[in-house]
Formats: sequence, C-alpha cells, structure tokens
Amino acid sequence: MSDHGDKITEEQVQERAAQIRERLNRVRKIEGFDPVAGLDLEAMARRSLEARARPKPSAHDVLKVIRPEWEKEAAQQGLTGEALSAFKWQILAEDGPQVYGEITDIVYYVIHLNKAAVEKISWNSEVFFQALEAAALAVPEIDEILSPLEAFIRAEVTTIQAVGSTVSNGQVKLVGVWPVPVVIAESDEDYNWDAEDAAKRLRDRIGGRAGG
Repeated sequence: MSDHGDKITEEQVQERAAQIRERLNRVRKIEGFDPVAGLDLEAMARRSLEARARPKPSAHDVLKVIRPEWEKEAAQQGLTGEALSAFKWQILAEDGPQVYGEITDIVYYVIHLNKAAVEKISWNSEVFFQALEAAALAVPEIDEILSPLEAFIRAEVTTIQAVGSTVSNGQVKLVGVWPVPVVIAESDEDYNWDAEDAAKRLRDRIGGRAGG
C-alpha cells in the first residue's frame, strides 16, 4: 500500500504512542501482565496515523482490481445509468473482500472475513489489507495493534486459507486476545453478514460513488 502524501510528524507519532501506552497500561492493571513488553509502540502509532490519513480507494480502482473485465461485461449487457451503477455495487458486494472487527468479552477481539477476503488475502493482498485497515479504524483496540497484526496475518496466509477451504461458505474468523497481535483462524460458517450493514460498510470504505 502506498503512503499518503501528507507527512506524519514525530510529534504526532509520540502523541499517538502515548495514547496507545495509556490504554495498554490500563490492561496491565486489570489483567496483571505487561502488554507493552515486546511491542514497538512508535511503529504502531505511525501505522495507526498512516491508516487515518490515507485517502479512501475509489470504487473504480477497486472494481478494476477485483474484476478487471467489468467494463467489458457492462458494455456487453448494454448497461447505463442506474443499471450500470447497480451492476458496479453488485460486483463490489459479491466479489469484494468484507472484513469486520469487534471486541468481545472485554479483551477478546474477532475479525470476520468473508469468502472473498479469504481468497484475496494471497493473490490480491492490497485490496484485502485496505479492507482490514478500514475495519481496524472502526475499532480503537484493533487500530492500535494494526502494524504487528498485519505482519502476523501476512505470515499466516496459508493457514487462514486452509481453514477457509474446510468451511462450506469459505468464511473465517481471526480470534485474538487484545493487545496481543497473534490470532487463531477458525471457521466462521455461522456468522451472518447482514446485507444492509455490509453494503453500508462497503460504501464507507470506498471514496466517491460507484455510479457515473
């Protein structure tokens, strides 16, 4: 993923690192272990700031990546106007990676991946990690460990896809204990992707309109 043009200052990094450290110290008081040990807080802070500063990918760019021939398909079907816009969003919804993060039971975090996300994590990693980044920004705890979490997921692609291959609908969930950036891939077969919520998250993640 390319860096955003705006320069992130050292002052911003230190301020964000202090915020992360404060949250981690609260965990130490509650859970009785040192979550800061072994974590590069400045790298985590910088990655968090980069994610917040990065412009949203355009719908057109995402479409070209996940289905390169979509324009030819639309032309063959003679689609224009609202029909063309609906066709674009259908592709994004069906073929685009959906990633959703949540915190459960105070310290456990779960990252849900639909089948497209599991498939694209290897051959189309940029689109996958864009979706992961957007999901992380919605959950402060995951946002703060995004840097080491991304590194772990990149190293575990084979395992994640192996789990997905055993699930009838291809869905996988990554389960971890915050703030440890290590996740276990499990079947997510029973997770129901609400179509309306998924569509809203998709539109929030993509800049501009799919229409036009």
